[in-house]
Amino acid sequence: MYYSKSGKEDLSEGWGEKKLLADIQKQSGRYDLKAVEINSPFSDFGTSYLNKEKVMYASAKDTGVIIKRKHSWNDKSFLKLYTADVTVDGGLQNPALLKGEVNTRYHQSTPAITKDGKTMFFTRNNYIEGKLGVDKNGTTFLKIYVAENVNGEWKNVKELGYPLNGDGFSSAHPALSPDETELYFVSDRNNKFGNSDLYKVSLKKGGFIGNDITRLDDEINTLGRETYPFMDASGILYFSSDGHPGLGGLDVFAAIKDESGKYHVVNVGDGVNTNSDDFAYTFKDDIKKGYVSSNRSGNDDIYGFTENKPIDFNFNIKPLVFGTLRYTTGEPIEGIVVEVYNAKNEKINTVYSDKEGKYSADLLPFTDYKLAYKKAGLTEKEQIAPPFKPAEKREYSFDFINEMEVIVNNEKVAIHEGDDLTDKLKLNPIYFDYNGYKIRESSKTELDKIVEVMKVRPVISIKINSHTDSRGKDDFNMKLSQNRAKSTMDYIVSHGIEKERVSAEGFGETRLINKCSNGVKCSEAEHQKNRRSEFIIQLNKK
Repeated sequence: MYYSKSGKEDLSEGWGEKKLLADIQKQSGRYDLKAVEINSPFSDFGTSYLNKEKVMYASAKDTGVIIKRKHSWNDKSFLKLYTADVTVDGGLQNPALLKGEVNTRYHQSTPAITKDGKTMFFTRNNYIEGKLGVDKNGTTFLKIYVAENVNGEWKNVKELGYPLNGDGFSSAHPALSPDETELYFVSDRNNKFGNSDLYKVSLKKGGFIGNDITRLDDEINTLGRETYPFMDASGILYFSSDGHPGLGGLDVFAAIKDESGKYHVVNVGDGVNTNSDDFAYTFKDDIKKGYVSSNRSGNDDIYGFTENKPIDFNFNIKPLVFGTLRYTTGEPIEGIVVEVYNAKNEKINTVYSDKEGKYSADLLPFTDYKLAYKKAGLTEKEQIAPPFKPAEKREYSFDFINEMEVIVNNEKVAIHEGDDLTDKLKLNPIYFDYNGYKIRESSKTELDKIVEVMKVRPVISIKINSHTDSRGKDDFNMKLSQNRAKSTMDYIVSHGIEKERVSAEGFGETRLINKCSNGVKCSEAEHQKNRRSEFIIQLNKK
C-alpha cells in the first residue's frame, strides 16, 4: 500500500531466498571477528574511534541495565560513555569513564568525533537543566548534542538546534562524512509507520548545522528500521536495517552512490551479520580493522574485526581522473608522464599517456591532489585537483607546445638561448620608483609573464641585466642598477622559480644602446631606451 500510494518502486521485489543467499554469500568470508575484552555482563555497544590509540563506547555496566534491543525511542536506559585503549590486535582494554560534562544520570551513547579530536556529537535523552524532558504524553525523545574537548575533558555541551532536534520526534546516532561537511543521523520524524530513517544535514566548523535536512533515498530507507549510520574514509555509508534482506534482526549494510548518483546497497555478509541484531559498525580503512556491536550472545557486546578483502559493489567506487593530451595541432602525445601528488606534495603514483594521448588514474575520495604533466622537449603543466566524490570521474585534458616556443598574441614564437624575453614576449618596460629599486605594481604583471614561462619550461634559466640612462653620477647609477636587478630576481624567485635558475647583474650606464652618454643632449624618449631590463635565456645542462 505504501508503494502504491507513494508511486515509489518497491525495492524488495525479486529478492527471493535464492537471490538473497547468493548476494550475501558473495560478500561473506571477508571478516575475522572476536569479542573484545571490555565487554561486561551488561550492555556495551556503539564504538567510535577517538584517535588511533583510543575508542569511545557506551556501556550500562555502572548502572546494571541490560538493554533489550528493541530500539524504543522512549528508552530511558542509563548508558554512559567510556574510553578504552586499542591493542595491537584490535582488542580493547583499560575502560575509563569519559571525563567532562557529557555523562548525565540518564542516557548517552553513539559518539562521533571530528578528526582533530576537538568536537564530539553524541546521542542523549532530552535532558534539560538536570531534568529528563518529556512531552505531554510522558514520552522522552532522543536528541543529538555537541561537546568541545577542553584540555582533555568534554565540556560546553549544547543541544543541536531545530530542525535537527525537536520536541515531537527523536534524532540520534550521529555520523560524520569523511570531509566533515555533512552529519548523518537517524530520526523517526514524519514516519507514519513509527520506524526510523536515515537523514543528513550540512555541517560547518564549530559544530554548527544547516537547515538543509534531507531524508536519504529509498534505496537506503525502507518500511523497516534504518539506524546507526557510519561513513568510512572512502565514502562508503554503513548502516543497520531490518527492512533490507538479511540474515535476521538488524543486519549491517553498505551503500555508495554510482556515477549517476544512485545508491547501491549490499549486505556486508556473515561474520559481521548473524540472525541476531548486528549494528553500530565502525571501520578504519588504513588498518582494515573496526568494531561492530551485536546481541548474538544474548546481550549487547562489542566485537573487533579485521576486513580481509573489500566489499564488492560490482563497479569501481574509487574516483577516476582521466584526459587526453595533445599537441596544439590536435595530434595525440604518447609517453607524457603524469605524476600524482597528495596534499603533502608526496608523489604517490605515476601513469603515462598512451598512443591516443589518453591517461587515467584511480584516486581516493575527499583528498586534495596535484597532477604534474611532463615530457622532455614539451612545456610542463600542473593541475590542482580539489577533492573527488566517491566514484566521481573527472577529466583534465591539455594541449602542449614545444618548450622552446611561446604563445604571444595567439601566435607561436620560437625562442633560443641568448634571446631576450623582453623582446620575445613584447613586455612593457619594468618600472621602479624614482631613483629607487622597489618594483612598481604596474610592472609586476610583466614579471609574472616571465614566471609563467619559466614554470612550465624547467630547461630555461634567465640572467637579468638591469641598465640605467646616463643622467646622474656613474657610481650611483651602477649601484642603482644592481639593486634593481636584485629586486627583480627576488620577485621571480619569490613566485616559485628555483633560485639556481635566476641570476642578476647591474650595469649602470656602461651599456648604452644609443648616443646618449654623459654630456650629450638627448630627448626623454632617447634616454628611456637605455633604462631597460633584459631577461636573457640560458639553457640548463641536461
